[in-house]
Amino acid sequence: MSELSETDTQSMIDQLHLAKKKYEGGNKISSPKIQRVPNVLRQNAEFARFCTPNMISFGPIHHWDENLKQGEHYKLLWTSMYVEVYSNKTNQSIDQVAQYLLQTVQHNLVELKKLFTEDAIGTKTTDKDLCLMLFVDGCSLLHLMENIDKQNPQALKLKLDQMMYIWRDIVLLENQLPRRLLELLIMNGTNLEYLMIKFHSMGDIKQLRALQVPHGTKHRTIRTPGIAIEFTNMTKKKADLEQLPSNSEEVIVQLAKRKPFHLLDYARTFITSSTSNDHVDEHDVKNKQDGSQLKQMAALDNSNGWLTYKNIRDLKAAGIRVKASRTDRWIWSSVSFASILFYGELRLPMFMFDNASPYFFRNLLAYEMCPDFDNNLECCSFFCFMDSLIDNGEDVKELRLAGVIQNLLGSDEELAKLFTDLGGHLPTKMFNNTWCSDAMAYSKKYIQVKNQMEKHYRNKWRTFGATTINTYFNTPWSILAFLAATAALALTSAQTYYNVHPQN
Repeated sequence: MSELSETDTQSMIDQLHLAKKKYEGGNKISSPKIQRVPNVLRQNAEFARFCTPNMISFGPIHHWDENLKQGEHYKLLWTSMYVEVYSNKTNQSIDQVAQYLLQTVQHNLVELKKLFTEDAIGTKTTDKDLCLMLFVDGCSLLHLMENIDKQNPQALKLKLDQMMYIWRDIVLLENQLPRRLLELLIMNGTNLEYLMIKFHSMGDIKQLRALQVPHGTKHRTIRTPGIAIEFTNMTKKKADLEQLPSNSEEVIVQLAKRKPFHLLDYARTFITSSTSNDHVDEHDVKNKQDGSQLKQMAALDNSNGWLTYKNIRDLKAAGIRVKASRTDRWIWSSVSFASILFYGELRLPMFMFDNASPYFFRNLLAYEMCPDFDNNLECCSFFCFMDSLIDNGEDVKELRLAGVIQNLLGSDEELAKLFTDLGGHLPTKMFNNTWCSDAMAYSKKYIQVKNQMEKHYRNKWRTFGATTINTYFNTPWSILAFLAATAALALTSAQTYYNVHPQN
């Protein structure tokens, strides 16, 4: 065996210093870079299929894909339309506007490159390529966000089916554009948050409600979307907003204390946030509760950390009924449980699932698992919770009949398979079923609900009472028969008593 040379030793020492410097202060940041789906997920071909665009690319990751050339033509068209509108509003020529926007991207290219990982940009893309690419992609995306309307896809020179495929591609993790790029290219007076909610609602915006500015911003009245949101499907949010021009100074659509990093982050912020005044914000990464307190809370309800129920049908047999949540119906953390005599009541948020849902869910999962994104795995925790309730199509049917789920995806078995497939990729499934972690304070609510259900499920008297009622009093006729029999027994007893003890 040959000995290590001094050069080899010094090389290893340099690598150690470099690694320490790279991870100094923590390797996670609150503003993640645009990057590929983590390798641990992309190694699964089926998972990767749902993270790959089919019609259009934004950003450098899929820019050179020959299968997406049709999308490049649309992006050039929308960029030309955007530049024309920009020139009309600024009283400049189209050439002047195009040159100004290109120079804006070029002057900020060093900053913009830092918002992408090296792997995302790749070795094939030069600075010149990246500059032109970001100019076209940014302008075209802004034009699409401004003009998207499922009632009028012709405004983007599209058919409805094309618009739906493009919309689905834009929310993919590897198709995201950084917010900073859009801020550089957006027209003065146009509100980016407004365009984001307009994109996610596909142009269906109905009313705006004025709320107070969040803490830390200037004190003036702002506009924010009301929480009365109707999802036309799980990925198309219909905000209950009044349509106002996007260049209005009054229009500020803000769902969180921080600005969303990109369109996928905006969607994630929406479904993991609550606007209820009395709702404790469990989703702020910096506001983690004491882990020992969480462990004690879980131990109170489930001392041995063992769940004996398996799915919705088991819970139903024990007298636990499922209903839609009363408040924040579309917010994923809107989960609660209460025991009422022999019965339990599990409240769940409402969902609409369609063909876009498998793409949306997997990209949310991949986004939360990005190594530089500091988060509490909110979506992963929710998928884990739902996977603990759903085994097969019969469980989906129970949720559907309870008004919690509307299944536009296909059969109930297909939807059950979606949660089963997601469950196979969940990091949360390894550790957050029954115990809490300081690194994942968000999951405590799901764990608490699980333990409350387990406590009810193990209670022999409640289970016996619920089983008896479900078996012998499951129809109005059986109840009437029981009442009639009780009345007859009471009358017979009274008659017997008076026969034995006649009145004087």
